[in-house]
Order: sequence, then structure tokens, then C-alpha cells
Amino acid sequence: MRMTVRDVARAAGVSRTTVSNVFSGRVKYSEETRAAVLAAAASLGYRPNLAARSLITHQTGLIGLVLPPDMSPNTLAHNPFYNIIMDSVYAVLRDEAYFDLLIYSTHYQQSQAQISDRIVARNVDGILAIGEFDREFLKDLEASAIPVVLIDNYAPETYPGFSCVNSDDEAGGFLATQHLIEQGYQKIAACVLDMTSPLMGRRVNGYRKAMAAAGLQPAVFFQAGAPFEVGIGFAHLLTSQHFDAAFCTEDMLAVGVLHRLLKDGVAVGQAFGLVGFDNIATGTQVNPELATIDQHIYEKGQTAARILLEVLKKTRSPGIKLTMPVELVVRETSHRKPPPNRKGREKA
Repeated sequence: MRMTVRDVARAAGVSRTTVSNVFSGRVKYSEETRAAVLAAAASLGYRPNLAARSLITHQTGLIGLVLPPDMSPNTLAHNPFYNIIMDSVYAVLRDEAYFDLLIYSTHYQQSQAQISDRIVARNVDGILAIGEFDREFLKDLEASAIPVVLIDNYAPETYPGFSCVNSDDEAGGFLATQHLIEQGYQKIAACVLDMTSPLMGRRVNGYRKAMAAAGLQPAVFFQAGAPFEVGIGFAHLLTSQHFDAAFCTEDMLAVGVLHRLLKDGVAVGQAFGLVGFDNIATGTQVNPELATIDQHIYEKGQTAARILLEVLKKTRSPGIKLTMPVELVVRETSHRKPPPNRKGREKA
């Protein structure tokens, strides 16, 4: 026999309206009430009728997560950033006990227009889109009237209905470079994968401002490709041109630089300073540990997901523009140690 909302309400000791609202997420209840409803539903084997509910609520319960179009086939395997975003987004949706997550990515043979067609065809309730997209794709999303939250996007056009969550990327580039300068490094390069990216451009701008403030000459290396492998190549350029430090706009890029420098016998953290950007777990799994800029990736994904759900519930107006703060994380690759006999000489 198929269990109904009435059965769940009776078992949980609440009204049918409360059961419906807990599953739809339309109304916020205490954790005790919510837990009682979910436990009763689980014990009875109750599953909400999604088709019937969508006719009543005019919502499908589907959220689309659009990955950037420039991702290589192995990006998810080699760059934890997107996995962290997906994990944090799904954690928020799971807590609502209602929304499902659809992942959209552009295959190299597909256009972004095809993605927008699929989004509309699946009738998703809202969209989270990570990275930079073609103007036409964003215009298509705007025309669809689907609530959208952009993550790490600096679209030059204004989309009043889109919310946006970014990190303070320029401040991060400045903090990283300023720290290296304060540690006594003088010939500092910036290493970046994509100089056409507005986001990476902001990080490099922060680097340039810190260098200019210290009266130092900037030097920017850029090359497209997989971050780790490109970082290995950058390491040779850095040592051959006698740089004594580098700011890398991504942690995996910095890890590649570190890998090669250590193989070449460079004392990273002393003779050479290195700071990344992201604060992924890999930074603490290498030796020496990687100094970095923490952009709070997990919190960024959570924030974007919560904003989208609040817009859908009409508890927040669309169009919010949020810039999340970043912070410097000092670790071994940038924290110069004093020479072995320095303390003795000072005492003498």
C-alpha cells in the first residue's frame, strides 16, 4: 500500500500541511519537527509524488549547476575546486530535503546554446553557474526568467535579475605579493593560466599593485593548460631567469611549480618564496606546505546555493552582488627562516 502525506503526518504527530511544507522547503520549521517528519517518512517508506507536487507548487525541485565551458576533460579529476563547490552546493540542497542537482557541462562539440536549451527543457527551478560564459548564453538565461546565481563571474554586462558571488580576487593577489615582499623577496613573478579571464586578471592586478607599491618590477608568466603540468614548466622559467619568488593564481599551479623546484634542489621557503591561491587540501599534503590565499571555496558554494533558494522562496530579492573576503594563510613555502647562526650573531 502506498503511503500518503496523511500517514506521515499521523506518525510524526503533525499536520499534513507541515509534512508538505517540510518536503517542499517553503516554510522553515524547527530541527526537531523537521527530523520527526523525515524519520516518520523514512520508517513508512514514503516518497513524495514529485510530478503532482510540481503541478501544485509550479516547481520541479531541480537545480542546475553549470560548469564553465573551458574545462578540460580531466579538470574534475585534477582540480579539487569544482568538486568542493559541488559538494557544498549539494550539502545545502540536501538539507532542504527536496531539491535535486543536475550538472551541466559543455562538451567540446557542443555550444553553450545547446546547454541553455537543455536547461529550459528540463524546467529547472534555478541555476548556479560557475565561471565565465558567452554573452549569448547569459542572455538566453536572462530571457528564460529562471533565477540565476553566478559564481566567480565578472560579466561586463549588467543582468539585474542575476545574483553573483565572487571572492575579493584583487585583494588576494595583493596580500600574497605583499607577504612575499615583507619576507624579503625582491624578484617576484606572477604565474597564471589564462590572462583572458577577468577573474585571473583581478588577481594579477592585485599582484601588480603590491609590486608597484614596493617599487618593484612586475613580471607575468602565462600559459594555457593543466595547472600542475604548466606549473612544472613555469618552474624552469623562474629559476633560469633568477626569480626568487612567485605568486601563482591557483594552488594546483603552485603545486606544479613546487614539485619541479624541489626536484631541482631549490630550498623553497628560504631561497625561493611561493604563494598560491585557493587553499585546497593539497596545499597541506605537500612538503613544504604551501602558503596560499584562502578564498573559502566551500563557504562560497554554500552561500550561492542559499541565495538561490531564498530567491526561489521569495525571502530574498534577486540581483544581490556579494564579494566574499579572502585571507592570507602563511605556511612553509613563504615563511623565510633565519640563517642557522643568526641568533648567535645577534647575541654576540
